[in-house]
Amino acid sequence: MAAFDVFKAFLDENYPRLDAKIDIFNKALLAEAPEGLMRSMSYFTQLNSGGKMLRGVLADMGYYIMHGENDIDYADTLALSLEIFQSSILIHDDLLDHGNTRRGKETAHTRIFKEFNISNATILEESPDIMKDFVSGISVALGYVGLYTAYEKLLSAYDNNPNILRLLRQYNDMVIKTVEGGIMDVVVPFSERYKDQIPVQSPIPSDPFVVIENLATLKTAYYTTMGPLVLGMILAGATDEQVGYVSDVMIDAGLAFQIQDDLLGIYADWDDLGKDVGADVAEYKQTFLYAYVKANDEEALTELNKYYGNASIDIDGVKAVQEIFNRTGAYKFAHDKMEFHYSRAKERLSKIDFLDEEGKDLILGFIEYLEQRKK
Repeated sequence: MAAFDVFKAFLDENYPRLDAKIDIFNKALLAEAPEGLMRSMSYFTQLNSGGKMLRGVLADMGYYIMHGENDIDYADTLALSLEIFQSSILIHDDLLDHGNTRRGKETAHTRIFKEFNISNATILEESPDIMKDFVSGISVALGYVGLYTAYEKLLSAYDNNPNILRLLRQYNDMVIKTVEGGIMDVVVPFSERYKDQIPVQSPIPSDPFVVIENLATLKTAYYTTMGPLVLGMILAGATDEQVGYVSDVMIDAGLAFQIQDDLLGIYADWDDLGKDVGADVAEYKQTFLYAYVKANDEEALTELNKYYGNASIDIDGVKAVQEIFNRTGAYKFAHDKMEFHYSRAKERLSKIDFLDEEGKDLILGFIEYLEQRKK
């Protein structure tokens, strides 16, 4: 069986069980909510369902490849914790990015605004930021509830596991790195967009792409690819050396995945992507595409900045941005870099000798699963 099929079979086998457990968790969270809080908690539980469950499946897979096949559901609490963490991060991320849809549903802050919106002109004139403050406050608090609930699930399920301290340290590192990436994802575009108006400038790195690579690694690789898999391995007793080898593979895969996401954000069909193509342009997102133009073609950068930051960019604007990236070589540069990291991930995986053939096929199949992504 081809590696892709090995991973897909694992995904199809384990997804339904995890999805059912997420549903049970969501119902319990609502049932246990204090009087007056159920409505607010429903904004979290609505988002905390319908996802691809890839992080949860990766956690189970990490446990499985370290010979935990006889009791794979032991890792399910770890898997659910990661899915709850993912939902929490998404609530904050959507708030920061002003996203309106997620997983085919309204984002939490959008739903809160619609259900609590004050239309009284007098109130709004006296307190113009009242809805913004209210929506932001509830959304941030809901994210915190999810983050700490996820952590508590780990403590409750694995307090007798001999690897619990290593597990928690790795989990904390993943969370910190992800939050750092989230901060960079806000600060870096803002700093680029308003660089002439900011009184204190950050030191310019010698490598013009180092910030973008750090951003992509922190923002995506630590909690999308590397974190879940190695957490499952640690739960099963993997050594630090084994974790290190697999981490290198999955960091490469995660970096490639983020570059791929950046490309899709400009070049995908809207129906395939499931969100507005061009949103990254409107939000002034900093990617290898933008960085390449900035480093190599000042005239093209001036042209590009006519579209970047335009909240109402249309399909013609997106096509103009595509043309700039194609003409300057930015698309080729980013695409080649994506292919390089996918290839290096596979090469590093091939040199790992402590995994059996099935374990390698599962990881390789996951990488191939990412490569064929169109949304």
